Amino acid sequence: MQSRLAPAARLLAGWWSRPTPDELKRWALSWPDAYDAAQVLELRADGVAELEAALEASQVKALREEYERLLVGPGHAPCPPYESLWRADQPRREQGRLMGAAAAEVVRIYQDLGLQVRTDAHELPDHVAVEWEALAYAFEHDAAEASVDLARAHLAVWMSPFCAAVAAETEQSFYTALARLTPEWTAALAG
Repeated sequence: MQSRLAPAARLLAGWWSRPTPDELKRWALSWPDAYDAAQVLELRADGVAELEAALEASQVKALREEYERLLVGPGHAPCPPYESLWRADQPRREQGRLMGAAAAEVVRIYQDLGLQVRTDAHELPDHVAVEWEALAYAFEHDAAEASVDLARAHLAVWMSPFCAAVAAETEQSFYTALARLTPEWTAALAG
């Protein structure tokens, strides 16, 4: 049953990844899966249609530059894509810090799933795309406890404030649409 939810999590992992040429090719081919995922989640497909139209209207270079500006930097990125930085429920000394308790918790979940973040990975374990990818894996392997932990105790806790920041900061319609779609899909996946 849970495996039916995996495509939605995998799509979110891709859409929140760096828009490399290979990733953009996957996005362009993913729309049938995205409409199917919305149906499985029992959500209207309006968000998918908006996201698809926004991607079609986007220039590749502008999309890449916006990803870097919003999520990476150089300098201060207005929407860093790491859970540890968005968790207001953590001890005050940990708030706003990379590799906080949330990162340690997701590493434990990954280990329980038999996963590990590659040593040559360019992202931290609590990166938005990494967490979505791990959730997709948990769904595919019917790992109920891990999927509940990732969906409810992690992604559902920080996606709304993160996406609100993205929506407020972005200059690209793709990221506006993605910031609207993500919290809705997160709530449906978290059940």
